Amino acid sequence: MREYTINSKGVKIKAYEYSQAGEPILFLHYMGGSSAIWRSVIPSFIEEYHVIAIDIRGHGESDHPQKGYRLETLVEDVREVLDVLGIHKTHIVGSSLGCSVGTMFASIYKERVISLVNSEGALVNHSGPGGLYMESKEEHFNKYFSNEEQEFDSREDLIQYMKRHWLPWNKERALVMEDYKPRKLQNGKVTFVSMRDNMRQIAEDLYDRRVEEWYDTVQCRVLFLPAEKEGDLDKKLAFIKNVESKLSESKTVVIPETSHAMMFDHAQELIHEIKEFLKCPYKVKLPSVGEHP
Repeated sequence: MREYTINSKGVKIKAYEYSQAGEPILFLHYMGGSSAIWRSVIPSFIEEYHVIAIDIRGHGESDHPQKGYRLETLVEDVREVLDVLGIHKTHIVGSSLGCSVGTMFASIYKERVISLVNSEGALVNHSGPGGLYMESKEEHFNKYFSNEEQEFDSREDLIQYMKRHWLPWNKERALVMEDYKPRKLQNGKVTFVSMRDNMRQIAEDLYDRRVEEWYDTVQCRVLFLPAEKEGDLDKKLAFIKNVESKLSESKTVVIPETSHAMMFDHAQELIHEIKEFLKCPYKVKLPSVGEHP
């Protein structure tokens, strides 16, 4: 694996290149995670694909500036990474936040995306009719971001906490944490890498986005992977049905028993669905005028 530190308008973005075998495939992680979440998935792609993963700004080994977390900025970070690595077109596989970044990238730089895999992200609006959340924006963010950051006496204490609370603890989760570097606090304690205030900025930017508008200009094939057990599956399937008519090719798969971060508990099923999608185009017949799908 090769590591790159790429300057994106003064912010350092960490990128990881695992292979150079074939077509590029870029993995984008969920909020609060890092490229490490894909460690149980990436080995299955390195023989056939040019595999890249990045730490989104405010995550992992990338810089954590206090400002600059609009989705457009995260998209430009991706563009900068691809430009520096000399990659013009790529597949994109996202989880949650990574799906939002990938889908907006595909809507802006449509000629640069071969296909898009959206695992539990960019599948529904956060607010508004049919959205995930019914409370006010203020109520929502007070609920999720008002608590103080957790503090631990040492890295080992943090890891032990994760083993007790990040369940079911298994080899896939252990892979993520094996070289985890907690953020050091001024009082000598440690906490999780991503700052709560930075994640709140991302979440606030996403809250009022009309995700369906991104698909207006997406030209690549899209695989939708909503989780069966995460909740709001009906809302997500209704959203997907609405936007798939805008796409030339798409496929929707609900892997049984999956939750939000399916790469940990259903890695092999996730790998299978992605590989099948990448190698075999699924043609979708678009309805004619007056025809109901």
